[in-house]
Amino acid sequence: MVSVVLVVFAPAASAQPTIVDLGTLGGTSSIATDINDLGQIVGGSSTASGAFHAFLWQNGAMTDLGTLGGVASRADGINDLGQVVGFSYTASGAGHAVLWQDGAMTDLGTLGGPFSEARAINNLGQVAGDSDTAAGDLHAFLWQDGAMTDLGTLGGIFETVAFGINDLGQVVGSSFTGAPSGELHAFLWQNGAMMDLGTLGGPVSEALAINDLGQVVGDSFTASGSDDAFVWQNGAMTDLGTLPGDIGSVAIGVNDLGQVVGLSNTASAFEAFFWQNGAMTDLGTLPGSSSSQARAINNLGQIVGFSRFASGENAAVLWTTATPAQATGALIEQVQGLVSAGVLNQGQGQSLTTKLNAALTRMSTNPCTAINVLNAFMNEVNAHIKTGLLTAAQGQPLLDSAESVIAQLEATATCP
Repeated sequence: MVSVVLVVFAPAASAQPTIVDLGTLGGTSSIATDINDLGQIVGGSSTASGAFHAFLWQNGAMTDLGTLGGVASRADGINDLGQVVGFSYTASGAGHAVLWQDGAMTDLGTLGGPFSEARAINNLGQVAGDSDTAAGDLHAFLWQDGAMTDLGTLGGIFETVAFGINDLGQVVGSSFTGAPSGELHAFLWQNGAMMDLGTLGGPVSEALAINDLGQVVGDSFTASGSDDAFVWQNGAMTDLGTLPGDIGSVAIGVNDLGQVVGLSNTASAFEAFFWQNGAMTDLGTLPGSSSSQARAINNLGQIVGFSRFASGENAAVLWTTATPAQATGALIEQVQGLVSAGVLNQGQGQSLTTKLNAALTRMSTNPCTAINVLNAFMNEVNAHIKTGLLTAAQGQPLLDSAESVIAQLEATATCP
């Protein structure tokens, strides 16, 4: 009898994320809702007078974006051009979707009713959100070039809400389906048509974000009754599970590397998570805080959300995951693990780690060269997978981690 040992490797480890309190606009509570690839952060904060206002945070300073003359506003999305969307109350008390750019606030109007809210904006300036109609229904909209378009429904007569939009103009959200079920389902809208994304086996789902690869995240009830985070891609919805011991989860943000953030909850608290390559990590909270929620992640791995205290007050926070250097160090450790397990011989391992060390020493002085070396590393890993030296399960985490490092370097480097 021949004994076969199956060696399974977890994704490359990363350094424990750091967490920073972003402060407030003078009040006691704040939440961060989105971050772009320049590190600009938006959200909402209480002011010294007790009002709640939209903010833009950059370079360590939080700026009040004001209102349309009403008592409150909040920013929900920002693109890489620094355009910000959200909602604001007007002087008459109506709540309207708004766009902030170049220091000015623009009222985006409604679909005929008194209320609207802009929830996301892509790099083309297209805005997704929801609005009351003249008939009193709540419908998702797409706003572009000064015009707001009703995206319709999945057949139901109740609300439809849009939460996310990517640079292809694909919009995601939730809509009630038609009779007889009348259930709330996640949708993907593209090219004028709204598609039902289904559920994880239960009656309800919602889509909260979409990246430029068309990967959709959100949450859905399962057949057993739990409410779990999901990733939908190419027609299939995958349950992301929860943090150990938790009873449910919600995926709220996803970047173009397929990294997902959101919350995992116990019966009494919620915990911010970071999900990558099948592994969910607890992001932690501010000292003295009992709960946290992650709302968005950019392509540099910077994550924003809030940490909640027992008093009920929230603090907007920024988590920073592994730097390119830290992630590369973790890759070196993983290759060494493959050598120790006998999957790679010493020469094969040395060839890969030499490339990683070369990239590591050039990241700060010549990131473009580091990118080229990392691409050579990926080519070598792919060759090992093609010849059968590495299985896909062993090689893909190496490729994913290297691709993530390259994306972080490309975000700050200008290469020919």
